[in-house]
Parts: sequence; structure tokens; C-alpha cells
Amino acid sequence: MYVKVAIAGGGIGGLTAALCLHEIGVDVSIYESVSELRELGVGINILPHAAKIYAELGIADRLLESGVELRYYSWFNKFGQEIWTEPRGRNAGYKWPQISIHRGKFHSILADVVRERLGAEAINCNRHIDDFEREDKQVIARFLDRQTGQHVETVTADALIGADGIHSAVRSKFYPDEGPPRWSGNMLWRTTVEIDPVRGGQTMIAAGHAAQKIVGYGISNEARQRGKSLFNWIAEVRIASAQSPLPAREDWNRQSDFSEFLPYFEDWKFEWLDIRKLAHRSGS
Repeated sequence: MYVKVAIAGGGIGGLTAALCLHEIGVDVSIYESVSELRELGVGINILPHAAKIYAELGIADRLLESGVELRYYSWFNKFGQEIWTEPRGRNAGYKWPQISIHRGKFHSILADVVRERLGAEAINCNRHIDDFEREDKQVIARFLDRQTGQHVETVTADALIGADGIHSAVRSKFYPDEGPPRWSGNMLWRTTVEIDPVRGGQTMIAAGHAAQKIVGYGISNEARQRGKSLFNWIAEVRIASAQSPLPAREDWNRQSDFSEFLPYFEDWKFEWLDIRKLAHRSGS
């Protein structure tokens, strides 16, 4: 039976859904708001249950060629003293790895595979979903140019998947009074920097506690092959109570400076990592 599915959103979720549906013979088209797919973000972890799906899709090796196979996860207190270390991925007995990878590289690999298997026309950019409605057993979705607000395309499909992010227009159609996502009160500053490997280079580290911590891991196989680590790290601080209003809407492109968070970590100097030096080496 012929089935056509439209996916609103060309991020990691939308691209993965498209590949999975294509595998079972579904005709899939992706509609993405931005005018061009670009490599955005920093680090992300693909856990074994997700790596299983990518292995079944035949692209796990591509992800491993780009990222770092994680072997351990180590927790430390705010003085850098080890609390516990546990094995991860295949090192913990899973059939599939845990892969630490640059989010932009991950997204780019998925987009390339979609174009290879579904065709270049499968990803339609500059298509922001505006509205949709059911008609008989189908769905009619309307897309606009987000910059001009002009209607650009109407699509009829058997199903519509909303993979359009945390501020989903598809979800808001079902829950118009839901309101914005609730904020935990935690602020994260994220960046990457090339350094010498930390604890062997295949360990995710987390130091601190729920209200203030540092998390980091390597995300580049290319850097690892050179004996270095492209270190993705996050400084996280609870700056407000849970469910407080956001100080500003989140944005992939919002730049910051280490002076905003470094005062919280001035004395975080461990034998194996100096946070102040790491921040200054990372720059703004």
C-alpha cells in the first residue's frame, strides 16, 4: 500500500524518522524552516539504544568515523575528587557503542544519507509549517517563508510528523493553551576547544553537583587520531528557581563570554583539569 508522509522539521529527529520510514517503503518528504541546512551546535551523545537504530540503518560506521566511542563516564565532586566511574557502550556489554559527536557533523551525516537514499528533493528548505487540517483520511499542511510570511506550498499527505523542535508549531495546534516550555532555572554555557585528552580521551567527565557543574567529553575522531581531543564542555549553574521565566529565548547563535560563568568556577582547579585555564583557552 502506498503511503506518503510529510515531516515538519529537518533536524536530527526529522531526518532519522525519514530514514526509518524510507526503509519500510514509505514515501517521505521533509520540510525545514531554514533556507539552508548548516552545521550548528556542539557536542551530543548517541546512546546504545539509539546507536542500534543507526546500525540497522547502516550508518553507525559513519558516525564512529566522525565522533569518539565513549568507554567510561566519571563523576567527581567540586574538588575534582572521583566519586565513581562506570563503563559505557560496548565497554559496558552493550552490542552497540555510545558515540560522542559534534552535533553539526551528526546532522550533516544524516542529511547526506537522506539525499543519497531519498533523493536531493526529499529535503525542502525555506518551508515553515503554518497550519494543517485533516480531510477524510489525509492531512493538508501549509508552509510559508518564515522571513517574508508568504505562503509557499500546500502539501497533502497520509500523515504529518511534527519534528519541528521545542517550540513546535505542530504541537501547538493540538495544545494551543499549553504555554512555553518550563525552565529548570539552570543556565548552560557550551563551547569546544582542542586540548590534550582528558582521562584517556574516551571518558565523559562530570564534576560538581545539581546546582553547579562541569561536563565534558571529546567529540572528534580526527583529533583523537592526532593524539588530541576536541573537547566539548559545558558549564552549568542554577541561576533561578525552577519554572522561573526565561531571561531570553534560547538561540543556537547567541554568543557569550567566559566572564559570565567563570566567577562561579574560579577555584575549580583539579590535578587533571584546570577550569580557569580551560575557559581562557576556549575564548569567548
